[in-house]
Amino acid sequence: MLSILRIALAGLWLISLSAVGQPIYRVVDQDGNVTYTDQKPSDNAKPIDLPDINVISQNAPDVEQFIEPESPPSEVEPFRLTIAEPADGSVIANAEGQIDVRLESNLDIPPAAQLVIYLNDQPQVPVRTLELSLTGLEPGPFRVRAELQSPSGRKLAETEAIAVQLIAVDSS
Repeated sequence: MLSILRIALAGLWLISLSAVGQPIYRVVDQDGNVTYTDQKPSDNAKPIDLPDINVISQNAPDVEQFIEPESPPSEVEPFRLTIAEPADGSVIANAEGQIDVRLESNLDIPPAAQLVIYLNDQPQVPVRTLELSLTGLEPGPFRVRAELQSPSGRKLAETEAIAVQLIAVDSS
């Protein structure tokens, strides 16, 4: 805010210098439109009287009363979302074709927000829980990541992608 005031004061100062050194003319055209210009519109045109511009120096003793103090930067912690399980590079063996995912967040998940898990960059059905199971999967490599999204789909936070390998085991 202080810097904006300084810029405004500097601008007023520059305007006052140009206004002091240059006459300003008021021109009304045949349609009644009013224009102010520093170009003399005709030989018999007379400049208008401008009021004095008051400029407060930033070094003036009472300038502080016109300046709002700058507020400190917001201390809001950014949202962090991580995949706690499975670990990156894990080999998951089961007969169900299932990958259990557990997410962790440093902040509470907003009630209206939704979590979208991406499996090989394909979004799965949005959920509102930090623990879920991806089922009915064929054995193979998978890339897993998650996004916390607003109801409109705006990304609020995302995890790093992890790679896992799902292998089938015989349940008999």
